[in-house]
Amino acid sequence: MTREMSAKEILNDFKENYIKFRKLLDEDSKNDPENAPYFSKYKAKEILNNMYVFLKTLKTEGSPVDDTKLDAMIGYVLLNIGIVEMDTEEPTASEKSLNEAVDLLLENALKPEIVVTLINVYNNIGILWSNRDDPEKAKASLVKGKTLYEDFKCTLQMPLPIEVIINYVGETLIDDFMYLEKSYTLTLYYLAQVFGVLKENLKSAIYCHVTLRRQLEYNDYEPIDWALNSATLSQFFAEQNGFYQSRNHLAAASTILDQYKQLLEAAVDQDEEYLAKLETFKHRSADVARCWAKYCLLLMIASKTRLLDDDEKLSESITDMSNLSLEDTENICEGNLKKLTFPNLDVTKYESKIGDKFLLTYEDARAIFLSCQNWLNQAKEYYKLETLASDYIELILDSSQAYNNLAFFEDNDDRRAKMLKRRIDMLENLLNEINPTYYLQYCRQIWYELGVVYTDILNIKIDKWPKSEVTVQARKKIDLLCDKSIESYTNFINSINDKNGKVPAKIDQELIRPLINALVAVGRNSMKRMAVNKINQLCHVQKSLDSYQTVVDICDTHEEVAVMFTEEYKLCQEMCQILPLKIKKLQTEIAG
Repeated sequence: MTREMSAKEILNDFKENYIKFRKLLDEDSKNDPENAPYFSKYKAKEILNNMYVFLKTLKTEGSPVDDTKLDAMIGYVLLNIGIVEMDTEEPTASEKSLNEAVDLLLENALKPEIVVTLINVYNNIGILWSNRDDPEKAKASLVKGKTLYEDFKCTLQMPLPIEVIINYVGETLIDDFMYLEKSYTLTLYYLAQVFGVLKENLKSAIYCHVTLRRQLEYNDYEPIDWALNSATLSQFFAEQNGFYQSRNHLAAASTILDQYKQLLEAAVDQDEEYLAKLETFKHRSADVARCWAKYCLLLMIASKTRLLDDDEKLSESITDMSNLSLEDTENICEGNLKKLTFPNLDVTKYESKIGDKFLLTYEDARAIFLSCQNWLNQAKEYYKLETLASDYIELILDSSQAYNNLAFFEDNDDRRAKMLKRRIDMLENLLNEINPTYYLQYCRQIWYELGVVYTDILNIKIDKWPKSEVTVQARKKIDLLCDKSIESYTNFINSINDKNGKVPAKIDQELIRPLINALVAVGRNSMKRMAVNKINQLCHVQKSLDSYQTVVDICDTHEEVAVMFTEEYKLCQEMCQILPLKIKKLQTEIAG
């Protein structure tokens, strides 16, 4: 009886200290002063160190507490000492504490009292090595935790986490199994991050999905965060042509947001906390709407690319990633990528409104286009130019791209030109609303896009009106389009040039391709102008030569650019030989 009482006293003492250090770590540490950011954590470590010494003494001298439970208690203390040392920037000490926990617990890893703590130890060793920029070691530790979970599940035992051993009941009642499941979900989450660092992006995405699916299954998630994570993950799947999975993740995100909205609407007290939650809901709903719009854009772009490819590839209409190979050594989705959905969540409300197959006709594309515009309009209800300018600008640019993609599927040139004109109106209105001083990067993009769009319309008009049939009105239209395209491209080029109006010696890598393309386009479009006399023609040819010569000069001084643009470099060299002869001829004709 005395032995039983002594055991109870030991467990009660552990429980009292457990409550103290958990409060210090979970609550008090959030309010530590700036000049002592680890104050509460150091106090918690003092308690943990005292617990460790006491428990180790019991283990050495003999204890009324069962040996396995005692090891579980010591292991849990070492785990938390290691976590505190990691948080207080003592990685070497943390590694020592966590490894000591492994050495102590490993022999009885599959015992119910040990398994949860040991998985958490493996998780934190994974975090430790991630912090040290060693993802391979992090992965090795996390895989051990994953394997331990799977092996324990096969034993059909009930876990006995430390909270059960000491009979601790917190504010919320957690099922014994939930301690195990929550720890394993964290293992999968950390593995997702590690595979991302290792550039194994597909595996990272799969682990992210499994994490989200488990959070749903165990009702262990925060709705706003879950919805945003699911919508963000959908973008990866869409970029892999996994539109089946992408749509399901977006539909799941919107469904969870709908459920959360119902909870908000049912709230009785509309206090400051409620208003903060409502603001967050509106913000993240706008973000999910943007992800839906990106889905539409990516589906249109992928369909366009597929139609431009060889006819042989048109038979490949896979949009569920089942054509991708996956080395599923960890058995995370049974090698079947089509299973990356949320089967227990009813998402038909959203999936039924939009397709996931490649687009073939204008009618197909128009349905996706309208959906895209609808989602963008929803996002614009939150993102306003006056308050969140950068996000608003990107929404307009996405809307412009949607028109561009729809125009590809339109066979009628007049209607296609009208769609492109809508893009111009949209982009020019945006330019009038923003200041290049503060938004130069966006202005550059808009100037370049305007140059491209005006050129596209110009080519439509030239194809429509053969030179022999060009009327005065048509000539004015063509010249106007030439002028507008050249003006837009020139604004883009000037934004890159130095204060002397010259191309800088060092050009940002991401600007090289659009710069060369813009210069070549100016050269071409200058020659498309329909001059009314020789003097005007001479000006156009000189403008064209200057632009081509700039490309040649850039390629001559930047060997890597010449390699990137072999065809353009060769074309511009040829034009720089031909156009001076044309200029000389025109000068002679004018003089004569």
